[in-house]
Amino acid sequence: MAGQEASSIDIEFVVPVYREDAEILARTLADIRAALQSLSHVRYAITVVNDGSPPEYRYEEVARRESATLIEQPGNRGYGAALKRAIRQSRATWIAITDSDSTYPNREFHRLIEKLPLADMVVGARTTQVRNIPWPRRFPKAVLNRFASYMAGKTIPDLNSGMRIFRRDAALDHWALYPDRFSFTSTITMAFLADGLEVLYEPVDYYKRSGASSIRPIRDTQAFFKLVGWLGLFFSPMRLFSPLAIGLLVLGAGKGARDYMVTGAIGNLALYLSVAALQVYLMGLLGELIVRKR
Repeated sequence: MAGQEASSIDIEFVVPVYREDAEILARTLADIRAALQSLSHVRYAITVVNDGSPPEYRYEEVARRESATLIEQPGNRGYGAALKRAIRQSRATWIAITDSDSTYPNREFHRLIEKLPLADMVVGARTTQVRNIPWPRRFPKAVLNRFASYMAGKTIPDLNSGMRIFRRDAALDHWALYPDRFSFTSTITMAFLADGLEVLYEPVDYYKRSGASSIRPIRDTQAFFKLVGWLGLFFSPMRLFSPLAIGLLVLGAGKGARDYMVTGAIGNLALYLSVAALQVYLMGLLGELIVRKR
């Protein structure tokens, strides 16, 4: 477990923004500063990453007014790409991220900072005011969290919260895994947990956003499940292969028992299912050995 003494905490806040109202962004930055007013032991900087928004959004003016650094992405490359650009350029020990739309309680960042000596990552888990999460996203979110928890072997209250703080050096260890789109937060959560790093969760509210969201519930949920399954294969293959092997074995045994009771002999399908179960198990075992060797 990594940590720092309270007197030496060095954080860079990264706020990606794309076509968000300038005043909403300004409120987000002001809330971050308000959260840190009483934390004299924290050295911090704020970086805004404009992910291809046109000049009329006036982000340069907002950043200057709020004493933040502005990074301009050459075109709309995605949420993850914006975060990676700032993380790569940062020299801070800790990276904090949040959305630019004021949906997260940024004035409460001090609650996450208080846990830093105890963790490698602290996540603002949206487990209190869940009514502000749009209803089409609530059920998929709950199922996804359970599936991810199973694949990681640990309870994950909120897999893809956009409000969190994490160690920069630990994040860099899995750099090649991070996608350029919205699944950046899901990926870094799974990577930290699979690596045995300490991830803590602090319950936070989640507010209704102003303006339209760029999240596409059905398509993005499918992509999240695909991502979690892939990460599970990358870090713990047996968690995915074992249930499949057991299911095939049970089907094979059931079919064989039925065949024997009806015909007095075990049919080919029962044997095929049993052999398939063994093959799937061995594939998972081989994957696990590769992961351990890596």
